[in-house]
Amino acid sequence: MFETGKQLFIELANDIYLNHYDLPGIKEGDKVKRQANGQYYLVYKNEDSSYRLKHQLRKTKKQIFPADIPNITYDRLVKGYVKVDSGVSDKTIKNYISFFEGLNSEKIDFPRTSFEMKTVFIAKKPLWDSLPNKNKIPCAYLPNPREENQITEINSIPALQDSLAYFTPKYEVCYEQLLLKDKKVKTIVVFDTETDKIEQIIQDKSRFGFNVIIVSNCFFPTINEAIPCWNWYKEEIKVVNAI
Repeated sequence: MFETGKQLFIELANDIYLNHYDLPGIKEGDKVKRQANGQYYLVYKNEDSSYRLKHQLRKTKKQIFPADIPNITYDRLVKGYVKVDSGVSDKTIKNYISFFEGLNSEKIDFPRTSFEMKTVFIAKKPLWDSLPNKNKIPCAYLPNPREENQITEINSIPALQDSLAYFTPKYEVCYEQLLLKDKKVKTIVVFDTETDKIEQIIQDKSRFGFNVIIVSNCFFPTINEAIPCWNWYKEEIKVVNAI
């Protein structure tokens, strides 16, 4: 069951990465990391709508500090730099970009770190804990504050400002923290939990415009006419897991 969830996560995450990325908004005071040398800069706006970058002191082995960059266009900025919230290793950024390049067998022309659409998994935390390559995919776990000691969002790559997928154990968390806050959700996957919320999710589907996938391990799942149902057999699941 978990293997199906993991593969579904990779497929849906890749769909968001390829088809629903957005160019990052850049404003004064933002922090960026240059891909070529791993140095950090603060962003300032010039009067002609170009940008200037002030180098943030970081010692190198040779004690050489790159100079400030007085004039850079938005196009060069988003192609050569990654917008970050905090320090992040060169390896983390490289692994993130390389993972999706390998997944799609093509070189990405600029680092995609902003996404206009999201995928949401309504699933128990063990699925989140077992996700493969989680540290290479910008995603987040939203805890249920009523039931978990963890009360803050967990990000797989904390330095990046956006996530392409969210996990939460309760639909009400998704509803309150994402849908009501105008996050655009493309697909909600209900993974072997919250079957009593299916009717509400179907009603919200028409309001917010998301797709719904329900994966259940129950012998007698809740059936709704609005969602096509496929009763998978063990042999079929083995075929999917083998792909």
